[in-house]
Amino acid sequence: MKLFSGAALAGTLQLVLLLPAHAQWQGSVGLGERHVIHTEYDKAGSTLVRETGWLPGLVLGAGYRAGPISWFTEGEMYRRDIAYRGQTQAGAPAESTTSTSLALVRVGGAHAFGSGYAAVAGLEWQQWRRDILGTAQAAGLQERYRSTRLVAGARKTWQPAAGAVSVDAAVVLGLGERLHVGFSGLLDPASLEMKRSQGIRIGVSMRPVTLPRIELHGGFDWTTIARSDDAPVSRGGSFIGIIAQPELNKRAMTFTIKYIFGCRKTSCAAPR
Repeated sequence: MKLFSGAALAGTLQLVLLLPAHAQWQGSVGLGERHVIHTEYDKAGSTLVRETGWLPGLVLGAGYRAGPISWFTEGEMYRRDIAYRGQTQAGAPAESTTSTSLALVRVGGAHAFGSGYAAVAGLEWQQWRRDILGTAQAAGLQERYRSTRLVAGARKTWQPAAGAVSVDAAVVLGLGERLHVGFSGLLDPASLEMKRSQGIRIGVSMRPVTLPRIELHGGFDWTTIARSDDAPVSRGGSFIGIIAQPELNKRAMTFTIKYIFGCRKTSCAAPR
């Protein structure tokens, strides 16, 4: 019996935080395209698995602002098959396809200061489904990742004649990561507590003055998760060995276009 070596990613939707009736609110809906690169490494630092591909998706958002304080909730959903290049547990090279879906939910707030600066913080929940399809040489894996992350950073906004432009940067720290693995029925499902992730996030947004209800956004995410501790694996309830999630590096570039609604047209020029 052979199984693919595997592990990795995240999830979305969103809630709304209430503010007094006099506060300004706005919502957004749009389309996104996310390019992902997932790489797993063995203990020596050699590449075990590399997945790449584009994931189309839907983005949603809602926010309230009262004076310098604003609250927001955002959701992102992406799904598509991507390319898998790795190896079997016996070490033989293997190529397949990974059926991937990613959902993110983000809730947070921002405090605006002078000169266009703002401090931003929030919590993010991710759910990542990763099904590595089996081949004639190896059975597939069915992986489900759930994570909670703290996002904290800053934003700078400019107001040139062409339209408002914002640049933001943040650190992303895992508060809890868990992986559930299925082995195509050949072994009993297993669960692993993963190490806490850490990473950075950088983004640029623009709302053209000629299209004040349209927001264009580009972002880069980089996250790394250290190798997990060993966990037991069984067949029919009988222990047969151990498994571990290899060190995982995730990179993603995301591009979105959103339609903004709910705000007065003249006040839609500043990104949230």
